[in-house]
Amino acid sequence: MGMRFEVDGREIWDRGLRTSQMFCGQILLLEKLVRQPSGVHDTGYDEVHIDPVKLRAFLQTVFEYLGKSGSQPLRAMVRGVIQVALFLDRRASGDWLTLPDSFQDITDGLELIN
Repeated sequence: MGMRFEVDGREIWDRGLRTSQMFCGQILLLEKLVRQPSGVHDTGYDEVHIDPVKLRAFLQTVFEYLGKSGSQPLRAMVRGVIQVALFLDRRASGDWLTLPDSFQDITDGLELIN
């Protein structure tokens, strides 16, 4: 059994339980790092609710934080969770978040998430 990621009852992604739990756990850690809610709410059952406005604002804050930190190890560690969040953001909002070229290392391989 997997987990459904939804925006206002509309499914935007359906993934296996472990993949979904890993993402939800990692996004919580990223929230603590940047001190801002992500708009990703794990209900504790088989649904994850996404607030598109909060998710977009969260991602912008994450990229601002990464741009200022300059930590390459941190960037490497959060790459996967950010890629999934970018994918969900696109599914939720309908368009890709525009990012500076300096984040190409994070966007490379994004097309593999579906």
